[in-house]
This record gives sequence, C-alpha cells and structure tokens, in this order.
Amino acid sequence: MKAIRILSKELDLLGEVDNYLSFSFTRKHYSYGEFQLVTNIKVQNADRLNVGNLVMLGNDKFKVGIIRHKEIKVNEAGEEILTIKGYSLSHFLSQRITIPPINQAQDTIEGNTETIMKHYIKRNCLDIEGMEFPNFTVSENKNRGENIKWSSRYKNLAEELEKISRLTDMGFIIYPDFESKSYIFDVYNGRNFSVSQNIHPPVIFSSKFDNVKSQEYTDSLIGFGNYAIVAGQGEGIDREIIMMGTEASGFEKSVIFVDARDLEDSNDLPARGAAKLKEHERIISFSAEVLPTGPFKYQEDWDLGDIVTVQNKDWNVEVGTRITEVTEIYEAGGFRLSVIFGEEPLTLGEKIKRKIEDI
Repeated sequence: MKAIRILSKELDLLGEVDNYLSFSFTRKHYSYGEFQLVTNIKVQNADRLNVGNLVMLGNDKFKVGIIRHKEIKVNEAGEEILTIKGYSLSHFLSQRITIPPINQAQDTIEGNTETIMKHYIKRNCLDIEGMEFPNFTVSENKNRGENIKWSSRYKNLAEELEKISRLTDMGFIIYPDFESKSYIFDVYNGRNFSVSQNIHPPVIFSSKFDNVKSQEYTDSLIGFGNYAIVAGQGEGIDREIIMMGTEASGFEKSVIFVDARDLEDSNDLPARGAAKLKEHERIISFSAEVLPTGPFKYQEDWDLGDIVTVQNKDWNVEVGTRITEVTEIYEAGGFRLSVIFGEEPLTLGEKIKRKIEDI
C-alpha cells in the first residue's frame, strides 16, 4: 500500500502513515473530490491525523486533501479504529461566494472558459479585501476552452465553477507547489481516446480487453429538458421572454421554464438558458470496476477527464464518453479502481436542490 503523507496547511511534512486498513481517494472532473482513511489509532503518526491538516497519496501533488472529519470507535475486537474523511483542495472554493463589483447587480464576464473560471477565482479568493486565501496563486491564463458568457451573484464559488465545468467540459484543480509553499489553481482539458478519433490510439473499456470486472449502465430521461422558456425581468405581458433549444416537436420536445429575473441585461438570457438546458440533458452513464492489470495503464494511457470508449457487446452498447470520476482504493487485499464514465444520475438531494434553484 502507498504511504499517506501528513502535511500542515503551510505544506510542511508532519509524518507518514503506511500501515492502515483502507484508504480511498476520489477525483472528480467537474468538482472537488473526497477521501477516507481507516487505520488503527495506535499506528505511528496517527496522532497527526487531525482536522485541518492535509494528506497526500504517496508523492502525488494532484492527490492532496484536507481533513474535515475525524472519529474514533472501538470495534468488537476491542481495537480503537480511527476514521478520517475530507475533500480535495478544490473544496477550499466552497468557502467563498461570488461577490459582484460595487454598483453592479451581477458579476458578468464573457470569454473563453479558462478566462472566466480564473476571473471568478482571482476576484473572490485574492482581490477582495478580507477574502484572500494565503499563499494562493492562479496559474498563467492560456485562454483555453470554448467562449461563453456567465453571470453570477452571491453564489457558492465551488458550485458556480462546477456549473461552468459541466457546461464546457473543462476541469479544474487546486494543487500544492512545495518549492514556493503555495497553492495553485489551474484548469485542464481531457484528451480524446475514443474510437471516433484518429489522432491518438483508442482506449476501450470492455470485457473483451479484460480490463473491467463489473459494469453498470444507465440511460435516463428523468428530469430531461431540451427546450427552454427563459423569463427575464418585468411582470405579466411586459416580462422579457426568449425561447431556445431543440427543433424537435411533439413527444420529442420537453419544455422547461427558467426564471432569470435576476439578470438585468436581456442579452444574458441565452447564456442562462443554455446552462439550464445543459443541466437537463439526457444522462448516459457507465460505472465500472476497472482492472489495473489491463492493456491500458491508468495515468499513462488514460486519466480523469479523458474521453474513451466503453463497450458491452451483450447489452449492445458502445459509447464514447468522458471519465468524470476515478476512485483509487487501497486495502490489505490489494489495489482497486472504480471509474464513472459520463454523467451520474442525480441523487435525491441534488434533485431537491435543483428544484429549489429553478424556483
């Protein structure tokens, strides 16, 4: 099993734990990830596993999380078992909200995705007095991603970046720089390894290649919408209304209503409508336990954010889809990989939250 390094928030090494019962680290393309470590409380350096400290998987700076939860229990054998849980460093963004400039109702920006993401990070984590994160920097802007227009007002920063990420498929991450003892925010694009492209050798997950142990497939139209009526400011017949979406008709058209009365500029309505339609797309998802011994090597041939092909000939299914979540699991029995391809169906809590946002 890989060693778990314990760090202070100042990125100083406090110790290591290499004798544990289990450790799992989940990375997510559209949001921050999470981790859990279970160990006997008597192992060396367990006393350093405290809320507020960081853990790093081996020496991988892209797999670092902050401890947010600690519990100790006595099991049936009388052993004291320590469980710690936390999130990847991008969870820091959940501690900030998007604050509009003075005398402006919205913080609105138009441009490429990287520029927009880094604008909201720089403004709400660095520029506003009292909101600065210490030893925090934003990497050089390379102007990546598609052009969009985005408006935000007093929204949770992590949730706003997740929405932008889902709309544009651009991922984001916060990772440590140990030389400068600082935290760096950056964005990234996945690579396309699907069979539909001819630039890279394709990566295929299928029982045919002996690289999947189990699979679960979901094709869902629950909550689906492909045509939006977007309502801006005004009342009654004077309210600004635009309609956008599919050209389909009859049973193939599913209409959603988008309340965008918070937008002062009617030119911003199409962007709000596009974002909401993205949230209501058809969900096609695979989840699988991936065998690390297969022909395609994890983090060499494929990684989080990449587009790959997933097959199940018995189900007559073959899709090119993005890897949106990867969980590494380390236990006494060995190493396992759990992967989600495409969008996961919403949980009940996520459905309720979306309904509230749509009111």
